Amino acid sequence: SPLARVSQHASVGAGTIVMHFALVNADAEVGENCIINNRALVEHDVVVGDHCHVSTGSILNGNAQLGSRSFYGSGAVSKEGAIIPEGSFVKANSIVK
Repeated sequence: SPLARVSQHASVGAGTIVMHFALVNADAEVGENCIINNRALVEHDVVVGDHCHVSTGSILNGNAQLGSRSFYGSGAVSKEGAIIPEGSFVKANSIVK
């Protein structure tokens, strides 16, 4: 979306869409075929694997890792450095430690 912000120091894989008001910060890496949905925040140094959905209004804090083929629910918030395994389903409004 033209209303999204992706740092020039971030990388976004082929087939990934970054929706309205989403933010992908410096040194973040987002894999292929992902959805970074409306108002999601992917903070510095986060790694999002391939085929993930980062839902509306969710936050992946610095250095977090979201494994491939994972769903990260609306309003979910991760602690800095959290590691979320491949194939995970994180419920809406969860706090991930």
